[in-house]
Amino acid sequence: MHRTKFCSATALAVVSVPVLAATPYPFKGLPAVVKATLSVETTKVDPVNNKLLGTNIFHFTTKQHQDFIRAFDPITIRFPHGVWANFYDWETDGYSTHGDTFNHREHDRVLAIYAEKGFKCGFPGLVQLNTERTLARGRGFDMVWTYNMNYNDAATNAARMRDSVARGLEVRDIELGNEHFWKSQRSTATSTPEKYLAIARSTSAALKQAKPDARVSIPLSWRRHHAEYNRVIADDRQYFDAISVHKYAGADPDKPGESDKAYSSVLTARVDIERDVNFARSFALGKPVWLTEWGVSCGSECQAAAALGMADSYLFLFENQDVYERANWFSVNGVLNSFVTISSKRVITYPLEKTYYGAVHQIVRDVFEDGKMLRGNMDTSQLEVGDRSVDGVSARAVTKGGRTSVLAVNLTNRPAAFTLKLNGVLYNGTVTHEALAFEGLAQVGVIPFEVNPLRPVKAIGGGIVLPPLSISRISDIDLPAEE
Repeated sequence: MHRTKFCSATALAVVSVPVLAATPYPFKGLPAVVKATLSVETTKVDPVNNKLLGTNIFHFTTKQHQDFIRAFDPITIRFPHGVWANFYDWETDGYSTHGDTFNHREHDRVLAIYAEKGFKCGFPGLVQLNTERTLARGRGFDMVWTYNMNYNDAATNAARMRDSVARGLEVRDIELGNEHFWKSQRSTATSTPEKYLAIARSTSAALKQAKPDARVSIPLSWRRHHAEYNRVIADDRQYFDAISVHKYAGADPDKPGESDKAYSSVLTARVDIERDVNFARSFALGKPVWLTEWGVSCGSECQAAAALGMADSYLFLFENQDVYERANWFSVNGVLNSFVTISSKRVITYPLEKTYYGAVHQIVRDVFEDGKMLRGNMDTSQLEVGDRSVDGVSARAVTKGGRTSVLAVNLTNRPAAFTLKLNGVLYNGTVTHEALAFEGLAQVGVIPFEVNPLRPVKAIGGGIVLPPLSISRISDIDLPAEE
C-alpha cells in the first residue's frame, strides 16, 4: 500500500488537480481545492454500535441464497421483512389473511399468489444458518423480529417467541408490526389506531412476561399526515421501548420535476433522514430509534451519488449513537438498493458482483465493526441545502485491533486537502491511503464480490488529498502515547 505523510492543507492549496464535470454538480461556490480538517480527541472514545451496520436479507430457503448469506456474513438479520410480516403465519412459515375480508388493496393480489404457490418465508433455513453460526462462533445471529399484530394475539405471539428461543434463536428485540399507519397493511383487528394500540399493549405485556429482557418497538411514520395515528399509538409510552422508523432518502434524476434537486438531495441524505426521523421521535421523546428500513437512492441502479450519500449517512448514524440503536439497510439481496447484482428473474447473479452499495457497506464495516470511535469534529466547506448545510467532507476516526483508521467521505467535486489533528496537534506521521473514487455523480458500476473496492491513492504535494467524489480509508495512524 502507498504510505505517505500528512502536511498542512495550506501547502496543498496551490496544487492543480482536475475537477470532475461530466455530470452537472449541484453545489456552487466551492474553492478549487477544498480544505478539510478532522480534529480528534484520542482520550474520548465510544464503542461502535455494530447494529447500525444491520441489513434486511431475503430468501433463506434456497441453497443459492443460503450460500450467499454465509459469504456475506450479516451482522443483523431482520425477520420477516417489510409488509409481509403483517401477514406471516409463523406456524406454517407461510402467509395468510385467515379469511379476513379487510381490503389490503394491492397486497391482496400478491397474497393470493403466495397462497396459490405455497410460498414460504424461509424460517427453517434461518434456523439452519443460525445453528451453523452458533456452532462455529458460540453465538447465533443478532436478530430483530417483526411480529404479526394483524392475525396473532398476545398469547400466540408469546408462543412464537418461546418456539424461536427453543430453536436456538436470539429473541430480544421485537417490532410490533410493520407500518400499520398505512391502511393497506392493517386488518379488521387493527383497522384503527385504537385497535392497534390495544393489541400492541397486550402483546408487549405477554412478551415481557414470557421473557423479561424482551424489548418492543412500535412503527411510527415520518409523514406529517400520519401525525394523529402516531399520537394515538404512542400516547401510552409505558408499553414500548423504542420506535421503528423506515426512511428512504434521495430522488430520481430521471423523474420529471426532480432532476434539478435530485443529486443535491442524494448527497445530503443525512439532512433528510435527520429531519424526518426527528418528526417521528417527537411523538415518543426519549425513546431510541430502530431505523429498520433505510436507503439512499437516485434511481433503479446504484449511482455514485447514492453511494456517497449512503457513506455520509453511515457517518451520521455513528455520530448519533445516542439516538439510533439499530439501522437495517433495505436490502442486501433484493431488488431495492441491493448489495449484489440481481437478474431480471430476481435471483442473485453468479459469479457474485457487488454494487456500489455493497462496496460502501464493506468499506464502512471494515473500518467500524467492533471498533472504538474517537470523538472529533470537522472544519471544512459547507454544502447548503435549504435552511441546513452539511460538511462537504465528513470523517471519523476508529481504533480497533490496535490499528487506527479514518473513514473520510468527500461529497464535493473538488480534491480535498485533508489534515488530521490529534489532541490539537497536527499529525505528520505516515499513513496508508486508499479510496473508492467516482468519475461523476451518475456513474454506475459493479465490482467482483471478492475484490477490495479500495485503490491506493498517491500523495499530491506531499500530503493527503481526498479525490473528488470519493470514500477514503486512511489507516495506520499512530496515536500519541497515553500520559
